[in-house]
Amino acid sequence: MPKFIVVHSVPRDALEKMFEITPEQNKMIINLRKACNYDAYWIKTWAVLDHEKLYCEWNAKDAESIRKIWDANVKGIGIDSIAEMQVVEGEDYREK
Repeated sequence: MPKFIVVHSVPRDALEKMFEITPEQNKMIINLRKACNYDAYWIKTWAVLDHEKLYCEWNAKDAESIRKIWDANVKGIGIDSIAEMQVVEGEDYREK
């Protein structure tokens, strides 16, 4: 399944608040995770506070499948961009 990186602009104070609550308290992410399906599912997110960005890794059949789940389940955080990506793992290049 193709991999995608999804970029979101989020104010620094909102990003900081995300880390002040436990995963069990984050209703937005719980609902998003439940909405994921075979066509698109969220893997993980990197938050870059200094740039006020979230970078989210998804596996999906296409970008529209991600957008459909996001738009139906997340309010107040838009999508800046969605790009199909390839992953290069440093571990693949370690000497054995």
